[in-house]
Amino acid sequence: MNFYRFFAVLIMLVLGAYIPALAQGGHHGGGHHGGGPHGGGPQGGGHCHPDSLEPITVSGTAIVDTTHLHPMYFLDENNDGEADYHLNFGPWWYEPDSSGAVRPLNGDFITIAGGLHEPPLALLPTIVVYEINGLFWRDPYDPLWTGGHHHGGPHPGGHHGHAHGWMHDSLEVVSVSGAAIVDTTFVFEHYFLDEDGDEVPDYFLNFGPPWYQPPSGATRPLNGDPIDIVGGLFQPDSLLPMIVVYEINGLVWRDTTGCGNHLGGGRWIHRFMNQAQQINTTFDPQDWMQVNPGWHQGGGPHHGMPQRLFCQMVEIYPQNAPALENQNAFAAYEVGLFDEMGMNFLWQQGPLGGHAQFGNAVQYQLHYSDIQLQGFNIDESGIAAEYWNAQSNSWVELTDVTVDAENNTVTFSSNVVSTYFALTGADNPVAIGEPGALPGGFALKQNYPNPFNPETTIEFTLQENAQVALSIYNVLGQKLFEVLNEPRTAGLHQVKFDGSLLTSGIYFYELKVGNQSQVKKMLLNK
Repeated sequence: MNFYRFFAVLIMLVLGAYIPALAQGGHHGGGHHGGGPHGGGPQGGGHCHPDSLEPITVSGTAIVDTTHLHPMYFLDENNDGEADYHLNFGPWWYEPDSSGAVRPLNGDFITIAGGLHEPPLALLPTIVVYEINGLFWRDPYDPLWTGGHHHGGPHPGGHHGHAHGWMHDSLEVVSVSGAAIVDTTFVFEHYFLDEDGDEVPDYFLNFGPPWYQPPSGATRPLNGDPIDIVGGLFQPDSLLPMIVVYEINGLVWRDTTGCGNHLGGGRWIHRFMNQAQQINTTFDPQDWMQVNPGWHQGGGPHHGMPQRLFCQMVEIYPQNAPALENQNAFAAYEVGLFDEMGMNFLWQQGPLGGHAQFGNAVQYQLHYSDIQLQGFNIDESGIAAEYWNAQSNSWVELTDVTVDAENNTVTFSSNVVSTYFALTGADNPVAIGEPGALPGGFALKQNYPNPFNPETTIEFTLQENAQVALSIYNVLGQKLFEVLNEPRTAGLHQVKFDGSLLTSGIYFYELKVGNQSQVKKMLLNK
């Protein structure tokens, strides 16, 4: 899945909000959960991406099995009294917010439109339900959104930008206790809290992207675990309350000092404010922009600039910024400036966003990882920072940029606030070639096939016995999977990687042997 798409949904309103109660089918089927109270039962559909599901419309008689803790649904297409399909409606408590669709009663004649999944082991085929009797049930590509909330395409909101307006200054800090409910019908689990012991979710728990792990050692709960949560409460209209988790069982999950109490790291800036405001990306406090007093005066040609703006900053995939293909970009960022009506001021200037001239310089710090450098084969000594100029439809290099190679940061000041910023660099002249081994006694080869879909083979050679770790990263440098972490003997080794759970795009694989590592780029093309 496009990380930024997922990130947007998951931290709500940074990229489009994760409305919790609507989670019900994910990019996949119901999962084999053994008929537990929150799973899909023994006929669950397994973890499937929507691209792997065959669209299907079938009619027949509903069969409702009430022998389990929660009903299970089937469809008899040929009216012989036997189930032909298992119907995956998602967690038992899910209801769509945008239609009057309801689960069928036993014996009802129904028409189902959905995605067909053929599970292994001769189990019944599963239909992930999208519509029932012509009424909306769930969106196959954005299952957490129903009835007009969802965004289209891999770039949330099309060309309306990732950052999404947020009119509240802060979240109410709350402490709640109860039992964890873990919905495993998703490729990545979704977490809820049952406060009153009735096995119905009372809160959606936002732990951030699935790759996020805090340095405190805190871990996500298991289903049924008693948990104490401290976090920021957001109450959407008519939907399940969401808590952005700050602490779990007394351990810090997310340090809010870097981004304040604001969801998504956003802050309001006012025309007559008298102190600087620092806006951080949510999960990397080393990415930030600082807006200083006097920003509004002398605002250049933008005479309609609001008196008050809500600012957000997020890191995005480089391919989601315009015209970066030839820029050798290895990191990109998007900025949102929202008025009190939730309209993005920068996106009012054109289909590819815009930029504003502030009356005072804004300080920026952009942070990158070694994974990004090695994966894109970037020469660190030649890193540059650029912003997107919507008037000329081109990238403009910023001057007086400072690169701190020890801390992997790029800092600069500019009166320009653009929809997009990017870090670029020249190819590293000391490219890591295929032949030969590194001084550490190992060599990592290019995966094959490449591009691949969905499986590929990764080979590496060890000159001596060693503990090795093989991990997969997205282009933001965030670890997605640890494929291997075990001792291996000297010689040639092959490891199969299955990218079925990922969307098309660029990924990196890293081999660590001792305190040395090597990174290569691979392309998943579904």
